[in-house]
Amino acid sequence: MSHQKQSVHAMIVNMFPDGDYSLVLECLTDELGRIYVHVQGVKKMENKHRNMIYQFSLVHLECVQGKRYYRCTGILEWQNHYQVLIQLEAEKKKQLKIVFGMIQRLVPVNIPVPEVFAALIVFYQYFLETELDKEQLQNMSLIAQLRILGILGYWNSDWTDEVFSMESKTFAYVQENRQSVVRLVEKILRETQMNEFVAKSE
Repeated sequence: MSHQKQSVHAMIVNMFPDGDYSLVLECLTDELGRIYVHVQGVKKMENKHRNMIYQFSLVHLECVQGKRYYRCTGILEWQNHYQVLIQLEAEKKKQLKIVFGMIQRLVPVNIPVPEVFAALIVFYQYFLETELDKEQLQNMSLIAQLRILGILGYWNSDWTDEVFSMESKTFAYVQENRQSVVRLVEKILRETQMNEFVAKSE
């Protein structure tokens, strides 16, 4: 039975080698939710499109659903953040991984959650492009975690993606009440048995 070709925007959340020449990509997409995509001939592809496939890259995928994974039939760069990502300071990388760890564990496989994808893209772009000190990075990560938890229904929230701006009232609130916000995130994650992804304050 033939399957319909899907054409979607995606962020590569993680990747795993599959033999010498292939990769399995864990992607968050706008229309398919969180999916796993098998990409063949990656080395040849990298020669032609250098630095296109890397963790947290934004791509446009063409794929067909298979038994275990989606099969990639085409991949193009959507936005290029490679140079920024490879030069990320340790704290920024740590907070980015915390947010994406929550995505990996809480966003269901093969179920579209377009609001999460849209919010993640806004957070990701702002997070990479804005100069933030250590405390601001942690606060922004907390806001992103609560935004995702709110969309997924783990707490009542009327937030919009405007909360990711440092000029927002939400950012000011989190900055002034950081410990109570940390405790709220911890409480939600405990209730969802996600203790290992609690962002511990330093």
